[in-house]
Amino acid sequence: MMCADFLDMKSELNLFKEFNIDYLHIDVMDGHYVPNLTLGFDFAKKLHDYSGIPLDFHLMVEKPGNFLDIFCQVKNAVITIHPETSWHPDRILRKIRESGCIPGIALNPHVPIDQCKHLYPIVDVVMVMTVNPGYAGQELVPQSIDKIKELRKYAGKHNLKFDIQVDGNVSWENIPIMLEAGADVLVTGTSSLFQTDLPRKEGLDRLYQMIVDR
Repeated sequence: MMCADFLDMKSELNLFKEFNIDYLHIDVMDGHYVPNLTLGFDFAKKLHDYSGIPLDFHLMVEKPGNFLDIFCQVKNAVITIHPETSWHPDRILRKIRESGCIPGIALNPHVPIDQCKHLYPIVDVVMVMTVNPGYAGQELVPQSIDKIKELRKYAGKHNLKFDIQVDGNVSWENIPIMLEAGADVLVTGTSSLFQTDLPRKEGLDRLYQMIVDR
């Protein structure tokens, strides 16, 4: 949602409702873990209250455990953390689930999938960052496509049930490649759905057609 039109948000949300968008992805940045500041809880809750669309919080923050009482207020929201931001990520993930929300972890481009294998059994979402976190409009890290494939293979081998979410340069060119690699959830941005020269409804039509045609 950091790429949406803040001056015409009701129109954006009405279209998302019309197209049955699964989640509103909320990038939360604290200026410490990543050098940027973005969206907050109050803004996200207003989006949810108006649209009824579930929220997907991506916490790019240090010490995410300090913020759970805030973000877990919206039940059934996805709350994704970067495991390296906490000494005890398993404790945080269990608290997210106990609070009635959906726990997830994010893997930065430099993090191998084996590094977090102890956490996969307790999450419902694994986000593969295909760019380094912090800013929109970055180029794809090429090795990240192989990571999606590796993660899909690992999940199948160990009978793990989590969605693979992809965040970063989810462009019209990269979407088919990401889906083929095994992605379940796409976080779209300025390289596809939120292109400034593309009417939103046309972008949604194109996105859904690409998914149907795969």
